[in-house]
Amino acid sequence: MPELPEVETVVRSLQSRINGYTIDRIKIRDEKLLRDLKPDHLKRRAEGKRITDIRRRGKYILLEVGGEKLVVIHLRMTGKLLVLPSDETTEYQRISFQFQEGEKLVLDNMRRFGTLDLLESEAEEPLASLGLEPFREEYRWAKFRELFETRQPLKLLLLDQKKLAGLGNIYANEVLFRAGLNPLLPGQETNTAEREQLFELIPEVLTEAIENNGTTIDTFKDSAGEPGSFQNFLRVYNREGEPCEECGTEIVKEQQSGRSTYYCPDCQNVEGGTFEE
Repeated sequence: MPELPEVETVVRSLQSRINGYTIDRIKIRDEKLLRDLKPDHLKRRAEGKRITDIRRRGKYILLEVGGEKLVVIHLRMTGKLLVLPSDETTEYQRISFQFQEGEKLVLDNMRRFGTLDLLESEAEEPLASLGLEPFREEYRWAKFRELFETRQPLKLLLLDQKKLAGLGNIYANEVLFRAGLNPLLPGQETNTAEREQLFELIPEVLTEAIENNGTTIDTFKDSAGEPGSFQNFLRVYNREGEPCEECGTEIVKEQQSGRSTYYCPDCQNVEGGTFEE
């Protein structure tokens, strides 16, 4: 699933290519991707309107149309947003926005897990309940440190979008490795120094990933169809059985609440405890 760096990469790509374009018509081939939204309603509110801003909130892509409505897209597992010539299509094209300028934006989604909403503002769900987000004014130490007053394991805490918006499995693993913290450790058992380290490391790791156009493990591509390159710099994620770059210990993979957790048993001092399904 695209995480904050991948979504930011797509947003920046779209900003340079279609910001200011006018939506001529919308084609909907698969209504399953419309979240509590009727096709006719989307078309009435968006067709004929100009894209006035393109931005991100957590893992969501926000297209502001006509300066008043937000088309909110979540790519999920295999989703892509591609800018193509108007006469070109893709195998898994679900929804497309044809522009008066002659190109189109295609929501390509093989597994049909993506979603599209039309909102009045960011104060509506599913955006309203998102937690603190790195790179926004709200990301402050006073708020961040309070997130750890819980028995929730660190890895799951970092993945909780109502606490922290944007992190997913890849970057949660990488941040915890750099911090030398056990992914099983309950949040409330971390000390102030460890929380401060995470507070600084999260935007640091995300920035590095954005600078490398995100991580492509399987399907991620930006709006021009280009993959990211941060997979070349991952230190634990997807490296099961390989030696740790710091100590040489074999990287281990376990299941933690249905998600793959990668860690170095030495550097992250994973002793005892259990990984729960």
